[in-house]
Amino acid sequence: MAFGVSDFRDLVSLLEQHPEWRAELRRLLLSDEILTLPEVVRELAEGQKRTDEAVRQLIEAQRHTDEQIRQLTARVDDLAQRLEQLAADLREIARRLDQLTASVEALTQAVQQVSVDVAKMKGYYLEQRYYQRAPAYFSKVIRRARAISYEDLCQLLDDAMDAGVLTESERDDLVETDVVVHGRKRTDGEEVYLIVEVSWGIGPSDVTRATQRARTFAKLGWRTLPVVAGEWADDDAREAAQRNGAVIVLDGGLVFGAV
Repeated sequence: MAFGVSDFRDLVSLLEQHPEWRAELRRLLLSDEILTLPEVVRELAEGQKRTDEAVRQLIEAQRHTDEQIRQLTARVDDLAQRLEQLAADLREIARRLDQLTASVEALTQAVQQVSVDVAKMKGYYLEQRYYQRAPAYFSKVIRRARAISYEDLCQLLDDAMDAGVLTESERDDLVETDVVVHGRKRTDGEEVYLIVEVSWGIGPSDVTRATQRARTFAKLGWRTLPVVAGEWADDDAREAAQRNGAVIVLDGGLVFGAV
C-alpha cells in the first residue's frame, strides 16, 4: 500500500506527540555516519575552540617572547656600551701606568745618580779630611806625620818611571792612591810612608788594594805600610788586614792591626 501525504502528516503528528520515537525513527532512517555527524561536529567545534585557544596562547607566548628578546637586546646593547667604556678606561689606566712606570724609572735613575754623587762626595770629603788632618788621624801609627801633596806625589812617581823603577801602568795605578803620609814609626823611629786607601765602609778589597800599592811604592826604596781608613770596617776587612800586615784606622782615631 502506498504511503501518502495524509499518512506522512499522521506520522508527523505522532512524532510530535511522542518525542521519544524520534530517535528510533532517526536510527531507522539515517546511517550510523549521519547519526554520529552531530557528535563529530561538536567534537570538531570543541577541537577548533581548543585550537583557537592554543593559537591565542601561542600568539601571547610569542608576544611575551618578543618582549623578552627586546629587553634582552637592550641589555646586551647596554652591556656592550659598558664594555666599550670599560675597555676605554682600561686603556687609559694602562697609559697612566706606563707614564707612572716611566716616572718611577726616571726617579729611580735620579735617586741612583744622587746616591752615586753622594757616595763620591762622602768619599772625597773623607779623603780630604784624612789628608788635611793626617798628623792627628795617624798619630797613633807615626809621629811627625805629613801628607804628601798630589803634585809632589806625581813628581816622585814620574821621576821613578823615568828612571825605570816603575812601569807606566804602575805609575798610573799609584797616582790613584787616596793619601800618602810620610813620618816615623812610633815603635822604632824609622822613616815610613803610609799608603792609605780611604773608604766610608772598609771591605777586604780596600785592604787588598792598599797592600798591593804599598808593595809597588816600596820599589822607590821606601819603607811602606798599607793603611785603610774610614768610618767602619767589616770582619772580613779586619781578617784581611791581619793577614797582610795592614793597619785599619777608624773615625780618625781607633786603630786595628800591628803598628
